[in-house]
Amino acid sequence: MRGIVFIFLSFMILGSCSDDDDALNISADIVGKWLLVEQLVDPGDGSGTFQLIDSDFTLEFFDNGTVTSANGSLCNVFTPSDDTSSGTFSLENKTLTIGCEDDVITIFFEKTGTELILTLICIEACAQKFKKL
Repeated sequence: MRGIVFIFLSFMILGSCSDDDDALNISADIVGKWLLVEQLVDPGDGSGTFQLIDSDFTLEFFDNGTVTSANGSLCNVFTPSDDTSSGTFSLENKTLTIGCEDDVITIFFEKTGTELILTLICIEACAQKFKKL
């Protein structure tokens, strides 16, 4: 009888352990280096559109949940600089958490197909579109 109970409990424990294939696929899709290719330009009335830009600003996502920027900082995305930034990302919340000089900021992201779109906190609509390298 104990053997049957042990086997039953073993199957229950193993059955409760599941791998989230979607999260693994998204994680595998997001890990790597991304190049900024478009910037949302909005005159303040919500009619903005993404415009192609020439940029060397990159984000790199690592499988340990960290993200770094190169050739610019996520702390001040509208001022070109050689600064960098780093933080963590959450696939569940679709957020980046970046430690800046004066504060920790949260940036929302969405991955659609081959594009990664960051939604920045601004007075009018602002977002950046990245392509995977």
